[in-house]
Amino acid sequence: MSKEEGLVPIARITGVHGLKGEVKAAPYGALDGFEWGSVFLSGKGKTDERRVERAREHKGHYILVFEGCADRSTAETLVGFEISVKKEDLPKTGEDEYYYFDLIGMEVFSEDGLYIGTVRNVISTGGNDVLETHGPRGEVLIPAIEDVIVRVESGNRKIVVRLMEGLLPEEEPKH
Repeated sequence: MSKEEGLVPIARITGVHGLKGEVKAAPYGALDGFEWGSVFLSGKGKTDERRVERAREHKGHYILVFEGCADRSTAETLVGFEISVKKEDLPKTGEDEYYYFDLIGMEVFSEDGLYIGTVRNVISTGGNDVLETHGPRGEVLIPAIEDVIVRVESGNRKIVVRLMEGLLPEEEPKH
């Protein structure tokens, strides 16, 4: 969650596009079916609500035009800002579908109860997502595939996984 209660980061403004105030935004995950409307821009110690006038997908990013942003120099002031929305404005997920922010902070255990770590990040690799966990064995990367993820217990903030050969490091890290 964002510093602002109830806001979920969905993208970061990575650059400008053209001369007419358009910005390029890198999404933090799939935004299929997302209706761009009112969003929150966070950066330089402040968060402001802005209306998106136009949005289109372009080469894995989004090209956005914000209300009041009519030229390139104004757009350049937004580079690096994070785009957030109210959680209730996100499209509902289907059964066995989760937003990345839902998984971050969950504890991961093997089927036999071995604590592996806490999810710190979800990495999108194109083929499948990977859960980056940190725990007693250091960093463990867990592929988010059917053969590995046994179940996600949202209410308990717990993920149970089937350990595949080579998934865990051979021994605990030395300090």
